[in-house]
Amino acid sequence: MNETKFWICDNCGKKINNIEEGWVEWLELKDGNGIFNSYHGIRIVHSARCNYNQDLVYKKFRAIVGDMDLQSFSGADGLIDLLLFISEGYFDNKEELLEIIKRIHIPGYEEARLSFDEAIEEGVFEPNTKPGYYTQSNISAVLDYIKKK
Repeated sequence: MNETKFWICDNCGKKINNIEEGWVEWLELKDGNGIFNSYHGIRIVHSARCNYNQDLVYKKFRAIVGDMDLQSFSGADGLIDLLLFISEGYFDNKEELLEIIKRIHIPGYEEARLSFDEAIEEGVFEPNTKPGYYTQSNISAVLDYIKKK
């Protein structure tokens, strides 16, 4: 089975080499009554280096930053927390949250995800699913392709 060896920071684009260096954060937006009710912009970043700027976020979006260390979202308990976000409808864009779930929980997905389109164009595998929802054999093929490049 594939193994997730690192994550790519959504802010700086550099590798997060271990789970302890990672952070998951999102914006919590207010509704017309001033109640925080909608989450957006979930991303994986380097802890303490690449985080949203709370002051700018509040000025620009009238939002606060929700966050938690990457390790808290790993494993079965972390997965159930992320699934609860979907169940409770916290994120208007469910695909945004589903992408984070795949990045954290699908072995090899994070390393392969930025090369899926190129690998498909090169005939590495023929997709037969919705884009981004690839099997472990597809992911393995892309990882082998990346190693040979």
